[in-house]
Amino acid sequence: MKALILAAGKGTRLRPITNYVPKPMLPVHGKPLLEWVMLPIIDSGIKEFVIAVSYLAQQIVNYFGDGARWGVRINYSLGSEPVGKAGEIWRSRNLLLAEEGPFLVVPGDTITHLDYQELLNFHRGHGGLVTVALSSRYRLEVGTAEIDEDSRVVKFLEKANLDQPVSTGAYVLDRRIFPCIEAFKPDEQEVDLPGDVFPYLLRKGLPIYGYKRDFSWWDVGRINDYESLIQLPPDEVAQILPWRTTDGHF
Repeated sequence: MKALILAAGKGTRLRPITNYVPKPMLPVHGKPLLEWVMLPIIDSGIKEFVIAVSYLAQQIVNYFGDGARWGVRINYSLGSEPVGKAGEIWRSRNLLLAEEGPFLVVPGDTITHLDYQELLNFHRGHGGLVTVALSSRYRLEVGTAEIDEDSRVVKFLEKANLDQPVSTGAYVLDRRIFPCIEAFKPDEQEVDLPGDVFPYLLRKGLPIYGYKRDFSWWDVGRINDYESLIQLPPDEVAQILPWRTTDGHF
């Protein structure tokens, strides 16, 4: 089993910080963000990684190298420009197809308490083309209201939990996905996975399964998300970043 980590983006929502540092290398409590993304995947037993890189790629390559420091093997899929989620998967195809079976795809800017082994077992058990990791724990950033026929507010909820599963950006994909991506001519244009390829699969009647669980996740894609995470007190950080490195230290 291989894991593809999508780390090619320019991190525009985190500027000016990302003018000089790629988003996956932003420091988070003593480690780059991308290392915190990798550690629970390694803990799940996955030892083969492909990291899709582009913007300021050399900083990522210099830090992670061949992965020996973590007891894993890392290969890099390098492109001159980011090409969308599906485009990055297509660009990495030779590395991913070198091994039989499905592969895991995760964003390089999301820390999650997802059980990767259970996710992989779910995918194998259903035998579908795609499994999407869905969390039932998502808190809205805005208040919501119920309004009656006279336009009076009858109920107001401030930043309530959304009563609907949301995608955390992690997927397990079968190798049969590649012809479906190829249909969008990824060598000529940017192709998105959930925006372009998934609707195509549904139109074709090809199975997409949802692995829905109640797990926490933190998307570190914006300035306020990043600042909130790095300013947390140690006791709260320990609840979010509980994974240990191979030498037993945080």
